Amino acid sequence: MKRLFPFFAFILLLATKQGIKAEEFYFPTEFGIEQVTEASPMAMPEVWSFNDCINWAIANNIDIRQSMLSILQAEENIGQAKDSYLPYVGFSTNQSFSNYPSPQENQNANSYNSSYNINANWTVWEGNARKYRVESAKLVKLQQQLYGDDVVKNLQIGILQAYLNILYSAEAVDIARKSLEVSTAQANRTKRLMETGRTSKVDYAQIESQKAQDEYNLVQAKSSYASSKVALKNLLNLGLDYDLNIEEVNFSDSLVNNPLPTKTQVFEIAMNWLPQFKSNELNKSIYDYNIKIAKSTYYPSISLTGGLGTGYNSGNTWGWGTQMKNFFNENIGLSLSVPIYDGNATRRAINIAKLQALEYDLTKTQLKNDLSQTIENLYIELDNSRAKYLSGLSQLEATSLSAELVDRQFELGLVNPLELLTAHNNLLNARLELLQSKFMAILSSKTIEYYATSKVSIP
Repeated sequence: MKRLFPFFAFILLLATKQGIKAEEFYFPTEFGIEQVTEASPMAMPEVWSFNDCINWAIANNIDIRQSMLSILQAEENIGQAKDSYLPYVGFSTNQSFSNYPSPQENQNANSYNSSYNINANWTVWEGNARKYRVESAKLVKLQQQLYGDDVVKNLQIGILQAYLNILYSAEAVDIARKSLEVSTAQANRTKRLMETGRTSKVDYAQIESQKAQDEYNLVQAKSSYASSKVALKNLLNLGLDYDLNIEEVNFSDSLVNNPLPTKTQVFEIAMNWLPQFKSNELNKSIYDYNIKIAKSTYYPSISLTGGLGTGYNSGNTWGWGTQMKNFFNENIGLSLSVPIYDGNATRRAINIAKLQALEYDLTKTQLKNDLSQTIENLYIELDNSRAKYLSGLSQLEATSLSAELVDRQFELGLVNPLELLTAHNNLLNARLELLQSKFMAILSSKTIEYYATSKVSIP
């Protein structure tokens, strides 16, 4: 991991200039092409903790590698913008052969000519367009870095949901297994009662039917558990045959009612760190540079030119070497280009850039609306889950006592199998509903913590 996530001074300096600190990045800040194309050297743990999943995903997720590739491309764009400050130097030669069907006196019918030139051209000034392009390219790289941050954060939330879903499914399997153990014991007891004549075959058949239903429920619970593991494996880019085992986590009841900041506080905090908001702020500066680049064509441009040249003509009495020496020349010049009328091209470019700049306010408003809705929905889900969990505790206690009482009454022949099965199913549903509301509350609480702290953790 140290090889993958070093924080180099260049990124620190670049980020500081734009008002973004390097430590605010969650995405790798410096890497090479090998990190994009080669597999991670990390070893797979036998039992995966939540942090193991996060670290592995950051090192191996395809979306993150694509973001790395975009950052490398943005780095090349910065270099390309800087290279526009460099001069152009080129070599050219011309070789020609001429034939004169009716040559004049003292003129050769055939003539061979050649020229050799080294030319250089350097733009001294062009309205500061190059400067604005370099600064804009730097901002685009920072923006790509923030896009990578967004990928990492979304991946963390996805892993949180998948990890909690596995834990929930595992407990659901345990509940289904215990329910089957109870129904199996009831079926065995009913069978003995039937053999002694204390109950009918119909009653026994009803109890056996419940046992079969509980067996089916256990199969379904195991299937859901396997599917939840597949979902996490996909996020981690693990192979089809890999057997994923995650670390067991015990969530206390107090975690369900863990105190959290208010909606307004979470909203204000999230706006300050979410990558989408930071990226939009960079967009504002990029749009400003685009306007300046468009306006730069109003200004004149100054270029410095220079060159070396020589040539040869076969019609000359001098030899090749003498001509190359005598015809050798040096030149230097300064050119000034003043725009007068460009068919409204500059004016149109400025108008287009100004219209693009209007996207900043629209995007910011949309981001704020989306964040507000997301946080409000999270608090609604949390309140509902907490209320269901509290009522579920009372319901589970009541259904447990009722099931225990009905079970004893059935042994004494005081209730029929239908009442026994009803009590059994009520107890099963109460356990599952309590489990579901517990994990829904934990998921909502952890997601709210993510927006409030920019960190995701279990437990």
